Amino acid sequence: MAADLAADIAAKMAAVTPLDVQGRLASAVMPAPALLFRHGVNVVPAKSQLDKSAIDRINLQGLACLMSNRQEGRRLSQMALAAAAALSYERGQAYARLNELSLLFYDDAVDDAERLCLPLADYFHAQADAEGEMSARVFLGAIASRRGQFELSEQHFDRARALAGQIPDSLYKFALYSRIGIDALGRGDARAAPRNFLLALDMAERFGTAAHRINSLSNLASSQHDLGNDEDAIPLLTEALEIIDSDRVDHLRPLVSSNLAMCYLFSGKPARALELVTPYVEAPVDALAVRAFVFCLAAHALILLGEYARADLVLSQAQDFARAGADYEEQMHGWLVRGMLEFALGNSKQALTALETAHDLLSYTRNPFYQQQIFKGLANICAHLGNWKKAYDHLQQYQSYSEAHSKSARDSRVLMRNLEKEMKSVKEERDRALELQAARESENQKLETLNKELAHQIHHVNSLQTTLKEQAIRDHLTGLYNRRHFETCLNAFLHEAADQFPITVAIIDLDLFKSVNDTYGHNFGDEVLIQFSRMIDRQLRGSDMICRYGGEEFCLLLREADAETASKKLAGMAAMYRELVITQGPHRLSDCTFSVGIAEYPRHGATRHELLMRADTALYAAKMAGRNRIRIAAEELPAAAQSGPGQQARA
Repeated sequence: MAADLAADIAAKMAAVTPLDVQGRLASAVMPAPALLFRHGVNVVPAKSQLDKSAIDRINLQGLACLMSNRQEGRRLSQMALAAAAALSYERGQAYARLNELSLLFYDDAVDDAERLCLPLADYFHAQADAEGEMSARVFLGAIASRRGQFELSEQHFDRARALAGQIPDSLYKFALYSRIGIDALGRGDARAAPRNFLLALDMAERFGTAAHRINSLSNLASSQHDLGNDEDAIPLLTEALEIIDSDRVDHLRPLVSSNLAMCYLFSGKPARALELVTPYVEAPVDALAVRAFVFCLAAHALILLGEYARADLVLSQAQDFARAGADYEEQMHGWLVRGMLEFALGNSKQALTALETAHDLLSYTRNPFYQQQIFKGLANICAHLGNWKKAYDHLQQYQSYSEAHSKSARDSRVLMRNLEKEMKSVKEERDRALELQAARESENQKLETLNKELAHQIHHVNSLQTTLKEQAIRDHLTGLYNRRHFETCLNAFLHEAADQFPITVAIIDLDLFKSVNDTYGHNFGDEVLIQFSRMIDRQLRGSDMICRYGGEEFCLLLREADAETASKKLAGMAAMYRELVITQGPHRLSDCTFSVGIAEYPRHGATRHELLMRADTALYAAKMAGRNRIRIAAEELPAAAQSGPGQQARA
């Protein structure tokens, strides 16, 4: 199912934006901040080096850049999308698509954004990815809100809020609170808007960039202006402009300046308002909705300043931008200003038509500021035309909105103070929780350190025990197994064989070793034993075994080998021993020989004692025959051999 959804997402996106041959966006739309008064509107490794975790990091970087660095946001989104597609990493592709969705939405390609967003929401839901589904639901809510479908937007935002409770705070929650706040303004919910913008500001301060803080401050100022509380709106916008100046976030200056211009405009300062927006009329911004907003403000200021011809030109452009962007709220704003212009020019009927059109568009926003201005304008025009009944009706509605507006301004100031106290309390509580969490993490870290030290000590003790155990079964000089361990293993091997396969035991005695010690000293004799042990050990199979039996005697065990095979192998070893040159200081020794006695299980004995005794007897025979001999035990045990292994005379 997830694969089908991923394919569906890719197909939807391909229908929205042209793709090049590698499946990357041939032309991507740049992101823009959430609209402020408009209510809506790194060093990265090469692509071939990206793994899934790197793609996840790039998607997060792209999310942060959507507001602070648009060009970089585009580049990172395309990079993550291409790298994820190359790895068939569906989750990485889906999150890259979320960033691309932002680009489409803020470029006013709302229908295209919706076509992409629906399968994304289904994909994240199928994957039980709460963060991804929350983000997709936020966009679906924002799309419905922009269209004035507030019941639908509320459903999406309610689902997004429920998902938000399952995930930690992040920039994705910044988008959630910002969009819910913008939706609340559109619905006329005076309490929900500032509360959500304050929550977004908290997320911006903790996880975002300067651009995110500016966005939140301006949105918060927007909510206060629409409620008539410019007393709080202007300082918030001034702070946002100071951040723009200090952090050089110049691409946000047009919106913040326009929002501040609106405050001045309705505070009776049209010249100051026009001064703020004129740079962005002369050099328009990219986003159509923002452009329409700026031009409407400029036209409004020009009307109040009596520059009607210039106002008409600017307003016509504003209305064109609003229609091209399918932005109904700005279309309403444009018709409101058009009504003001026509009335100022003495065209009362055209003014009435414009304001009635604006009134018809009020269903797309429940913003109290626009409601108040439209009814005030309608009342004035109807009175001028002598339609006193309609003028009276509109005036009553205006009076009702005006009184509500004045009350909302007072309530808004009180609400802001209360919300500031509430947010301060929440932050203090969160800080205390974080301190407790940090303390617990510190204790856990100490416990983890102690556990690591304990584990290290246990490992050290185990290592010592292993070393001691190894030392207990090894000969300290040669490193070979000692006699006790050899005999224990021999018993086990004989039990395993159980007459099913032969085992050969050979006792080796180095010829004339006593004379080596007497001539060269015991240190040199030890060197002979060491060199001999290494030579023999290198010739054995993994299943074979050799031990130092005592003094210059060694005992060899060969699994699944009969006496004749063992004899041939030992003959080869004897030849190698003769060629071995042993040196130590001034001493040099070569042409060394050894004698061997061989016994085979079960041919020459069924027990360890019997085998060792028969091999010892054969060794004695080899010595008696002149040394440098290999003897296999006789089939019958001579009477002289009944004394046991190791007890016959050695020469």
